[in-house]
Amino acid sequence: MTSYPVLDESATLRTARARIRACAASDVAARRDDLGYDLQADLRTRGDGAEFDTHALNRARTEIERLIEPAAPDAAGLDQDQIEGRAAILLYRALPQSSVTVPMLDDPGFWRYVALAHLWNFAVWREPKAFRPTEGEDQEGPGPEKFRPYVDGKKFSECVPARMWLRVNMLGGREEHLAAAVREGTDFWRSHILRVRLGEHPAIVRAMVRRQANEATRLATSPLRGLVKELTRTFNNLVPSVLEDEAADRLVAEIWDKWSR
Repeated sequence: MTSYPVLDESATLRTARARIRACAASDVAARRDDLGYDLQADLRTRGDGAEFDTHALNRARTEIERLIEPAAPDAAGLDQDQIEGRAAILLYRALPQSSVTVPMLDDPGFWRYVALAHLWNFAVWREPKAFRPTEGEDQEGPGPEKFRPYVDGKKFSECVPARMWLRVNMLGGREEHLAAAVREGTDFWRSHILRVRLGEHPAIVRAMVRRQANEATRLATSPLRGLVKELTRTFNNLVPSVLEDEAADRLVAEIWDKWSR
């Protein structure tokens, strides 16, 4: 067992709102160096046993923030969603090194902690409209209804660190490079993988990602939506979780070819 840090929802939203206001009221850069000092009073621990080791997450944060620096060499030629895929791989690798457990991964309070204590700068960069004032908006910044989904840990398909972990986990932890393989893949991942049953079957997900990443077989949004619906209906007549890669690839290829016409 591991004793791990958590944040409750009210503390998360209060701290996030304070950070947004501070950024909007000053000329300083939106990126924050110290992500821990304003959390100390609200951090709680859950579970028994050894204390959660944050070193791997701290290293992952450093590497992830390098990806979003201007002209970052490791992100050359990648769009925002592909950079999120690269960052997702770094986070996915770091969590086991921190002795993460299944109860932690299921706990929204843990993801709130990760969002504010480690991935705040990345979340602000990735979802700027949710965290920064827009034209005509109160200079104190957007209200909680805009940024809440990305930090409150309730919807794993939306919360930035949770969805990053899910992206690689839904690949089965294999062929990790596929997490960053799809060009302009925000809608592909969120609407057609993370929010639907397909994400429960890694071999199916890998087969889909390989095709969507290939410009010769890439589908537009409308046929992709139809393909996902047909694949989901197909699941009623088989157990996709028992499919090996070759069988899963054949199944996806057959339906993909139909929607490519």
